[in-house]
Amino acid sequence: SLNSDDFVSLVTPLAAGSDSPIVADLQRSLSQALESYSQLRLVLLGLFGAGLLLSIVGGTLIARTVTRPVTELAMGAQRIEEGDYTTSVVIEQRDEIGRLADSFNRMGKGLAERDRVRSLLGKVVSPAIAEKLLSREIELGGEECEVTILFSDLRGFTALCETRPPHEVVSLLNAHLTRQTEAVESNGGVVNQYVGDAIMALFGAPLRHADDPRRAIRAALDMVTAVDSLNVELAAQNKEPLAIGVGINTASVIAGNMGSLSRLTYTVVGDGVPLAARLESLSKFYGTPVIVNQSTREQVDDFVFRELDVVCVKGKCIPSTIYTPLGHAGDVNPHRLEELATYTQALADY
Repeated sequence: SLNSDDFVSLVTPLAAGSDSPIVADLQRSLSQALESYSQLRLVLLGLFGAGLLLSIVGGTLIARTVTRPVTELAMGAQRIEEGDYTTSVVIEQRDEIGRLADSFNRMGKGLAERDRVRSLLGKVVSPAIAEKLLSREIELGGEECEVTILFSDLRGFTALCETRPPHEVVSLLNAHLTRQTEAVESNGGVVNQYVGDAIMALFGAPLRHADDPRRAIRAALDMVTAVDSLNVELAAQNKEPLAIGVGINTASVIAGNMGSLSRLTYTVVGDGVPLAARLESLSKFYGTPVIVNQSTREQVDDFVFRELDVVCVKGKCIPSTIYTPLGHAGDVNPHRLEELATYTQALADY
């Protein structure tokens, strides 16, 4: 090291193998010796920096071509999760992500179609029955279960149709059936079918509760109340009041898909179904809006009932005791309970 500068030296004898003390000392500045390497290092550092910058820019551009469509797909999936199937994911790339976006859009259209079918099916039949049909493979047949069947019918509907124009009849019928359906569904039942002005409702299939007979009676009383409410509106319009009859029976039936593989319906079949319809017809004869069979009466202990008669309905040989519900035990006033006790004693004497 001389004057703060490093030198490289090569010391070698001038004559090989001689004892001559004369040697050659070659010296060169270290910085000059490494100048070409320093320049190469600067070039390499420059190339490395340029490559790194190019890699960052290129990686960012490539990442954006991947992350942007993936973000669009994620936002589209979130919209579908929220129930919005109408917005499509627009990705112009024709690579694997582009094909994925096309499949995603087709899936959204399929879900929208399924939702539309489910919504339409839920309006054609009860939503509970629609879920039952959509949750399993469509096959004919069913399972045996205990169900409480409710039939309701408008009194004098045929005569009503004769005196009013069709559009007015349809409007009145829709208003009536809407309130009747609300009474059934609010008590956990399902409307199985509409037959003109009549309703067939089920408690225990496909939705089951431990107190289905009680729910059916509660629904029947709510249906009577709904008709009374509708009659107040009709009276204000100077129109004739409506009246309904309701029959309720609890029995073991087969509940499932009936019909053909091309056209079927979810319903119940068994001896107890027509009996409920017969009870509904008897309500007019006995002058009471609701009649329940003994099988239903025996499973409900928190309602007050009045025994009506022991009858053999049309098509049946075994007599049945029929009752009419007066209301929940806590809602019936004491004076009416006294009348009921006197009536019960008179019926027993009779």
